[in-house]
Amino acid sequence: MSQEEAHFWRERYQTLFERNIAGVILTSAAGQIIDCNEPCARIFGFDSRDEMLNHTAWDFYFHRGERERLIDQLHTQRDCPTEEVCMRHRSGRPVWILATRTVVSFAEGRPDLLQGTLIDITLQRKARAPWEHLNHESPASRREGDAEKMTDLAQTLATLLLHASEILHPNNLPRIGKSEIQDFVLTFEQIKMIMSDLEILNLFHE
Repeated sequence: MSQEEAHFWRERYQTLFERNIAGVILTSAAGQIIDCNEPCARIFGFDSRDEMLNHTAWDFYFHRGERERLIDQLHTQRDCPTEEVCMRHRSGRPVWILATRTVVSFAEGRPDLLQGTLIDITLQRKARAPWEHLNHESPASRREGDAEKMTDLAQTLATLLLHASEILHPNNLPRIGKSEIQDFVLTFEQIKMIMSDLEILNLFHE
């Protein structure tokens, strides 16, 4: 993709990037990162978007075939449903993402420019991990660990609920488009996961 084309898409998506608390990324099918916002850069461990722009999309997959299959899927469907995916943090560790991917433009019948909307759910995945170890912990240690988890989940839930209410504020309804709807769906999915995690924690104290 030429510099002129990349500049055009950056300008077009600037507002979406700036107002979105979720990570948003634009990439070419070849793997060039056209642009991303600061939340996206933080998900993968970068201090700024400029650092992430020095990489390619391929750097964040453990296996090249995963992205190749995504592109093939987008070729036939144009949009991928929201799903949990495991990607590669800059440190090399896994990072779990709630992701929605869509094709922005095609070239010669193939996906050319892709948009991803990403939410880091690594903490939620850890909270949903098998609970067998609880039987080996003392009751006091278990209560302390669970209290910390519930505090973290409650704080995240409060942030997500505030964001969802801002999207649906009456003043914003006339301006709601596809990107805002995707943002709300991702936020709602994460809210559901956190509620499930809190329910699991409560079960162990009944």
